[in-house]
Amino acid sequence: MFGTGSVSYEVQSRREGRWRIEGAYTDQESALSAARSQLAASGVEEAKVVKFRTVAGLSLETVILHKTAPQAPRKGLTLGGTADGAPLCRTPDDLRGFESRVVIGRLLRPYLDAQRITPTELLHSWPLFRRLEEQGALLGAAIHAVARHHADTNGVSHAARARELRQLVEAVIGAARDALAERRRLPRFDAADLPGTSDRIEEAVGPAGHDALFLILLCQHLEAGGPLAGKLDLLLAMMGEDAEPRHLALLDGVVADIMGAADTVKELLGAQPSLHAGLCVLTDGLFDREPDPALAPMAGSLRRVCRLALQGRAPQSRTVLLERLRQSIAGDQPLDRRDAKADGMLAHDLAARLKGADGALLGGAAMEKALERRLLRHRQSVLRAQGMHDIADRLSGR
Repeated sequence: MFGTGSVSYEVQSRREGRWRIEGAYTDQESALSAARSQLAASGVEEAKVVKFRTVAGLSLETVILHKTAPQAPRKGLTLGGTADGAPLCRTPDDLRGFESRVVIGRLLRPYLDAQRITPTELLHSWPLFRRLEEQGALLGAAIHAVARHHADTNGVSHAARARELRQLVEAVIGAARDALAERRRLPRFDAADLPGTSDRIEEAVGPAGHDALFLILLCQHLEAGGPLAGKLDLLLAMMGEDAEPRHLALLDGVVADIMGAADTVKELLGAQPSLHAGLCVLTDGLFDREPDPALAPMAGSLRRVCRLALQGRAPQSRTVLLERLRQSIAGDQPLDRRDAKADGMLAHDLAARLKGADGALLGGAAMEKALERRLLRHRQSVLRAQGMHDIADRLSGR
């Protein structure tokens, strides 16, 4: 009676909570197909097709498709390593200490990398710690891993130790929470005047409370750094020639935390073609040698850390970098994936690079043992390739 009128279709999608028009169509199947494609696109939360029909001057609007994009199942974060070497912390300062942070960094590595933070920041920022608690059982798993290690190595009760650790964590985080509540009344942190900052801190909390509050304020300052590489730049800017020893020690602790992040160190080492090349670049940096022109140069910030380590002004960072070298050499990854048979030759090359001008091996006996383990595995692989499995087994004392 009134005729069919005009018909059109509009495809809409919702991204980051906002709807937008993706296109207009005259054919229903084309519109439906476009909407289904939108549901598969990255960042799309919902998609719908709206049919518009004009009849006798009236505009009729009908939603003929409205779907939510399928959400990929979220994988729960797990512990990234073991609690081996965890110190038997008795005080909040013990928990904030270097050895403790190394273990925290290993246990919570997946979480720390996802958040782009360091163990120091986690222990000195209430909002960052609260996010960890929201991960469910992750914090509890870390506490029980350490308690289990202490029970095995120190003969203490697992359950009692877990309770003690929980109390220590609550004490450390309570201080960070209180500082956040008092943020407006806290001393001003001036990255260009650390002595003045320390004077203001000691006026507020006394010398005994200086380090904890200094680190809380430092972590607030690092919020502007973004990724760990950016935070490293902020830290190095404060570690100039005139930096006081107490400030160097505190700043070096956070730099060492960053050096514990494998992905960040790999990024700072540059686009190296192999594990061997990366280890050579790091070794040369720790000796402050001229860069090998055949290898990609490391980032200037990492070279600065290596130089500070060589000067004795960043001992914690040096310890972490040496341990990274040792673990990589002792590990199972080929020094060059393109030619696993060259492992022996490359290990000997590394051994030569690890020696300083005085002939002493960088990393001492622990590094020598790692090299021996690497060379032993190479000899065993050669023997097994020739079918001499019994002799290969005897080399390892099996």
